[in-house]
Amino acid sequence: MGRDVTADTTPLLMNAEQNIGNSEIVNPQEGTEGTVVPTTNPPRILNLTGGSAVGQTVSVVMTVSRLLKNQNPNPGFPGPITGVIEFGNGTRSTRVEFDLVVGPFTGQFTQASEAVEPQDGIVVVTVPTGVLRVYARYDNLLLAPVLGTNPPMSQAQVTRDYLPMPTLKIVGPGGPLDVALSPPVPPPPAPQYSTVDPEPVLVKAMVSYFTKPRAKVYKTINCYLSPEIDPPVAIEIGTPNVPNPAGYTGYSFFALPPYTKSVKILRFPGVAMDAILHDGIRPVEYINITAAPVPPTIPVVGNECIIGINSLGNKVHLLKLVCEIGI
Repeated sequence: MGRDVTADTTPLLMNAEQNIGNSEIVNPQEGTEGTVVPTTNPPRILNLTGGSAVGQTVSVVMTVSRLLKNQNPNPGFPGPITGVIEFGNGTRSTRVEFDLVVGPFTGQFTQASEAVEPQDGIVVVTVPTGVLRVYARYDNLLLAPVLGTNPPMSQAQVTRDYLPMPTLKIVGPGGPLDVALSPPVPPPPAPQYSTVDPEPVLVKAMVSYFTKPRAKVYKTINCYLSPEIDPPVAIEIGTPNVPNPAGYTGYSFFALPPYTKSVKILRFPGVAMDAILHDGIRPVEYINITAAPVPPTIPVVGNECIIGINSLGNKVHLLKLVCEIGI
């Protein structure tokens, strides 16, 4: 049975928290190594409920900034942050995830200036809804799972388990970040490193009835990131030993986020690669990416929902998929 919409006519912005804005200090995911399972219950910033009979199109404005020193006793490097919006009628809902870009740099690299209010980075997302839940997830140690592994593993974990790299450390996108001490005492027996942890950030969300959005929305999938050491740890993507669906040897498969319209493969160095777009049953499109510093933008069409990557024996120490989200 569906929800009875005749009796519930409360407008979305006239109940629940009785306001259209809120904020939350968001902390990094816990853990010492990269994880592939995101936090299931991130801090809820907005929680608005209206009647299905009066559901409307609303624009959600989300911002993120660094914290002032007196609010941040352990300053470090911020991000990355993911915005999460759940929308629907309460009985049936869907969700969209996207990057929240930390505001422009203000202060020192490892802390915001006390004299200047940190600036906000902003994203605008427009959704039709009667029920609105807005969250933020700090993806500090989140690396995208390689499809076909059980339990789910990231490319870094797969590499550590399947290749002769028993000492490979898994480090997430935002830290812990190893920074070389300068100057080391000569002659150093080995490279010396200190650790700068990621810092918490302030995420804000506001919502209003339909406005014209003026921001593109993206979601970055961190597939592999080398530990921050010199030289970085470079690996092949899609080695024959990596499990993958349907036995397509040589490819590592990753799920594209919902509402993906195009994807750009960021890798460093810019080596040649092959990519396969997959519909969940079979491959449907093959793309050859030549060695070039500027990666191409690949349209995602039809029912393509999975991407496979093969670095053709070339090694990279960074692989990210940047997806444009359209809703």
